[in-house]
Amino acid sequence: MLPRQPLRYLVADERQRARCLQCGTGVTSRDEKEARARFAERYVVPTPLTMADIERRVLGEGKAWGVNGYTTVAQADALGRALELGPGRCLLDVGTGRGYPGLYLAAKTGCSVVGTDLPHEPLVAAIRKAGREQLESRAAFVAAGGRAQPFREGSFDAVVLTDVLCCLRAKLAVLRSLKRLLRPGGRIALTTIYVTAGLPPAARRRANRSGPRAVASRAAPPQLLASAGFVDIDEVDLTPEFATTGQAWVEQWDQNADELIHLEGLAAFGERQRGRRMQLCAIEDGLLRRGLFWARRPL
Repeated sequence: MLPRQPLRYLVADERQRARCLQCGTGVTSRDEKEARARFAERYVVPTPLTMADIERRVLGEGKAWGVNGYTTVAQADALGRALELGPGRCLLDVGTGRGYPGLYLAAKTGCSVVGTDLPHEPLVAAIRKAGREQLESRAAFVAAGGRAQPFREGSFDAVVLTDVLCCLRAKLAVLRSLKRLLRPGGRIALTTIYVTAGLPPAARRRANRSGPRAVASRAAPPQLLASAGFVDIDEVDLTPEFATTGQAWVEQWDQNADELIHLEGLAAFGERQRGRRMQLCAIEDGLLRRGLFWARRPL
């Protein structure tokens, strides 16, 4: 069982629960609708053996979790440590996709997890993955957007986001909403891509074009966390690993191009690789950075 109370008691009321469990009906902002449209198309593509093999080579895990991002297993472990996860603690994984890193952290630390995201397809895959990993009693999944999380205040011990904030424009609003869901003293940990501070205008524009769609921000991640009311903020620079992982995705996709083109289509394959290469150039030129940040809600 999930700690504290079953999932149906975590939501604010039964009508809201009914809405959030119907995938997509909890979308409340243009920001979240755009995210849903963008990632739903990507998640329609299944994860055959080739994709699973690529994931294992890039991210360094014996099992495949259906991941296509930058959070390596070593970084997921670091997130778990920052969140002080363990048996009896309940984790909210926002933007969980197919269940990573939430399910991985539940299996590794013994915590319980509630994963939220917008597209229907990855949530179904996450539920199936929880069953295969024998985590059904400690995992649940809800269709919900970044700041439209349908849970009561103080429902969670910890919140994790992996490269979600850089895909949402309303960053501060999302962080404020998530702080409300943490119990006093609860912890948040996130990885995110962000634009290097102090760039001249032309370089900043290039960084904004090269990164995730909402990478632009007037405030750095630590400032956003502080403005949202978090304390004891700390960080680790992941930019070198960001470049290494990005290069690995490009190389692995090139090596398996024929099968991936058959799976995704030539146009989609070409678009993904062009985007990755453009982002790599921006990282190498010092325009984009990636970091791991953690903090807590005040007591």
